[in-house]
Amino acid sequence: MVVAFVLVDYEPVRNLLRLDEFYTSAVVFLSAWLIDAIGIAVVADGAMLRLSSAAMYVKFGCNGLEAILLFMAAVLAYPSSWRLKIIGIIVGSTILQILNILRIALLAWVLEYHPQNFALMHEYVTQSIMIALAFILFLFYLQVSEHEHKNR
Repeated sequence: MVVAFVLVDYEPVRNLLRLDEFYTSAVVFLSAWLIDAIGIAVVADGAMLRLSSAAMYVKFGCNGLEAILLFMAAVLAYPSSWRLKIIGIIVGSTILQILNILRIALLAWVLEYHPQNFALMHEYVTQSIMIALAFILFLFYLQVSEHEHKNR
């Protein structure tokens, strides 16, 4: 976990590698596609989603990378086969990012149609849901790992 956060959150390394910037731009692009698909006019601009009434800045913690890194650390720490760890990381990270893009689209919808509720939704509701879903996903990984261990 320390290595992951050094790569994406320690400023000298972050500025050199720019992994978070590339990752966030991809998340913003995919989120803009979904937001547009639900009928909200949006323009993706780097880490910014520009809506007709406001703008959303997607930063570390909001781009889903932090949740994925935490999930990866938990999977790597749990004693299971490397094959299962790799599959778990790929599948779990994909699911978490899809959920995060849905979360960003929901927040864009709230910002566009119910801006008075945006802070509540962003700071409490959707963050809590993402944490709960990551935990549930890890519990599912634990069940699969136990099943694999019993069948050896």
